[in-house]
Amino acid sequence: AAITNLGSYDEEEVQEEISVTANSAPVVVYTYGLSPFSTETLAVLESTGCQFENVQLGLEWFALGPKGSATRVELRKMYGQGSLPHVFIGGEWVGGLATGGEGGLAGLVERDELVDKLRAAKAL
Repeated sequence: AAITNLGSYDEEEVQEEISVTANSAPVVVYTYGLSPFSTETLAVLESTGCQFENVQLGLEWFALGPKGSATRVELRKMYGQGSLPHVFIGGEWVGGLATGGEGGLAGLVERDELVDKLRAAKAL
């Protein structure tokens, strides 16, 4: 990110923005536009009919620009995952498509917990 960020940034400010954004809608997803994992994550969420906010950081990891690069770095620091997507339901980080937490979004689907979690977050 240092190469694509072209300088320094305020880590606390970026982390605060992530926290505010993650709580700004019942479901928030950070994505890359050309990522098949991001596309599949959005398709899973759309299939439920839930309300969600898609925060696209850029088309691909190497084309994020300064703000997107800083956000990606801070997401990695905060949640231990540098890849996208990052999914938040009810402000809680659940991981990516199949990573993080308890298997991410796919894990919730496999355990038949996604719809209940979406209802609890008032996304449905």
